[in-house]
Amino acid sequence: MTLDLDGPGSHVGAGPLPHVGAGPLPHVGVDPLPLLCALPVAAAVFDAKGALRCANPRLEQILAEGAFPAWPVSLAHTPAVLPASPEGLAGEAQEVLAGIRAVLEGEREQAGIALRGGAPGAPSCEISVTQLRVDGARGALVCVHDPAAPRSTPGTVPIESFLDTIIEHVPVSVFIKEVTEFRVVRMNGHYEKVFGAPRSGVLGKNVFDLFPHRLEEARWLDRMDRDVIEKGEIVDVPETRIATPAGERWLHMVKVPLKDEHGVCRYLLVMIEDITEKKRANEAVQKELAWFATQRKLLDVIQELSTPVIPVHEGILVVPLVGTIDSARGAQLLETLLQGIERHRAETVLIDITGVPVLDADVAARLLQATRAAALLGATCVLVGASPDVAQTLVAQGIELGNLLTQRDLQAGIRYALARQGTAIVERRRERR
Repeated sequence: MTLDLDGPGSHVGAGPLPHVGAGPLPHVGVDPLPLLCALPVAAAVFDAKGALRCANPRLEQILAEGAFPAWPVSLAHTPAVLPASPEGLAGEAQEVLAGIRAVLEGEREQAGIALRGGAPGAPSCEISVTQLRVDGARGALVCVHDPAAPRSTPGTVPIESFLDTIIEHVPVSVFIKEVTEFRVVRMNGHYEKVFGAPRSGVLGKNVFDLFPHRLEEARWLDRMDRDVIEKGEIVDVPETRIATPAGERWLHMVKVPLKDEHGVCRYLLVMIEDITEKKRANEAVQKELAWFATQRKLLDVIQELSTPVIPVHEGILVVPLVGTIDSARGAQLLETLLQGIERHRAETVLIDITGVPVLDADVAARLLQATRAAALLGATCVLVGASPDVAQTLVAQGIELGNLLTQRDLQAGIRYALARQGTAIVERRRERR
């Protein structure tokens, strides 16, 4: 098993759960010293260079009392560094040093040293060394066990209280299964919060017990568990939908094989993150984006309809305007007008403002801008349909239309445009038979 500890002795970082190999484990920030202090054994953490990062009071006490001469490093300096060679160390201290170095150098993931005795009168003890990632490199967690202390009972997972504390507080649901029938032997309380069911209804059961009426789903989960153990590789399921007592949930699952010091998979670690709310939020965002895209398309259609270009005769265009002409519609008018002149080879453009309630200085400036742009393409713009209110406003505000031609209404404008071409509208009277 390995543990992960990131940062310069200040927190437990990415993946503070037992695992083998790399994988997308959750990040949990925890101060390591309180966790070390919670252990019922003396414990310390070494980094990849062999520097002692921290030790709990139990270890400090037995070292201060001289009851443990097998310890290879002094606590007098911070950080204390493992000696370059075992020369000068007692025989048992050399064994402890060799075990720590074997883990730090990657020769072993775990090491156990049984000490035959320490100072006179001191009880015998055992040392366990577990791989620990410190500052992104291989470090080690060293625990001093008193054989007289209660040990784990058969059938339980061999994980120290250090790991229990972390597992219980990680913000995901954690299960540990044995690998014969894949029954849950340990789990944390986060499951109860997410799934709304007590852990007593899960411990000792496998997926077939938990999903008796959904055999296909149970078979899929069981097959995944067995594949993880057979291949010895981490499996990451980004999202899957599961029916739970609390309703349908979307879950992100990570399954990790737990190996012993001989590389044999003994347990399966399952971490489940409830991503239901995150998925619903993403779906809501996607719906909102789709709504905005639809509204944008609708707005484009409205803008096209709000500034139509109508060819009424060869070389003559009519551009009817309705409503308020703001800056956006002014830009749309200019673009549509120029495209229409080029497409229809127009000579005269009749801009009909019958439906425009207000013609202020800004609107007049936009119309003059469109007129000048059209003139560059060889077309003449004529303003038609000004209402009495609009005319009065122009006079009252002293707005000059410059060289912009005007006609009373659209009919007059069409006659003017035809006259420019040397043509006219002639009425034909029906002859009586």
